[in-house]
Amino acid sequence: MYSSATVTMPPNPDHRRHFIVKHGLDAFEALPNFIWRTGKGQEDIPHRFSQVNLGDRWIGFAYTTSDKRERSLSRVTGFYECVQSALFRDIPSAGVRVAEGETRAWLIEGKHYGKQPNEPVGVLPLADLLGKRMWENQAIIPITGDDFDRIRHYTFDHEFDTKRIPLLGREPENEQELLAAVVYGHKKLGIGKIIRVRKAFPDLLVQFDGSSEEVHLELEVYSGGFFSHGHIEQVSKCRFVGDKKRIAVLCWIDNKKDVKKHVHRVYELRSLIRKHKKLVW
Repeated sequence: MYSSATVTMPPNPDHRRHFIVKHGLDAFEALPNFIWRTGKGQEDIPHRFSQVNLGDRWIGFAYTTSDKRERSLSRVTGFYECVQSALFRDIPSAGVRVAEGETRAWLIEGKHYGKQPNEPVGVLPLADLLGKRMWENQAIIPITGDDFDRIRHYTFDHEFDTKRIPLLGREPENEQELLAAVVYGHKKLGIGKIIRVRKAFPDLLVQFDGSSEEVHLELEVYSGGFFSHGHIEQVSKCRFVGDKKRIAVLCWIDNKKDVKKHVHRVYELRSLIRKHKKLVW
């Protein structure tokens, strides 16, 4: 059996390592201060689990689908420092409900490190957050101490009272939830009238407060979804085959500034709500 007994010395700050730890949000909610992995045997330690030792620090990074598709919101759940390196052991009772029938797992235990967000905070996809390519398909990703501090500062700079988000009272997890929040709360957000809602591009046809112009409004969790979902080609079709109305993008997080080159306007709804501002055409 693998044991962390070899890691007994107090952590040396000069040798401390930093990581991003990716789990589903349900796993973080069940065991917020653990890195854990089911489906591995006692003799089969998961990838990189042996690299996380006493005093090392990690960032909880929750996701619901692949970051590459950019359809769902990634969130920072907290900041932790290792107090018990990897052990194969019984899953704490709080984690059993999301363990899919497993009763034992590899676990690394941590404690809160410093200030914590009041609730998970929506953040940019990892590559945009750090400004470099990352191995996003891995559960434990080594980063530098500077990366750790940069993400920490970004998280608290973008935290706000999510009770102000219409209908949801929390950050939207995906495009469907963003649509629900906008349709429910459009009057408070500066949209005077929703003329049409549809599944195909663009999502909404609206009139903004103080304007009689009808505008196509495409919703994206991340503005970069406008590229990855193939909407660039659809823009020209809408203009020259369709009704020639102008197009705007309403995203939760604006992570690709080039989108504004292809539409009339890009709005980041998170920033507007945080600053108590409305959409203005």
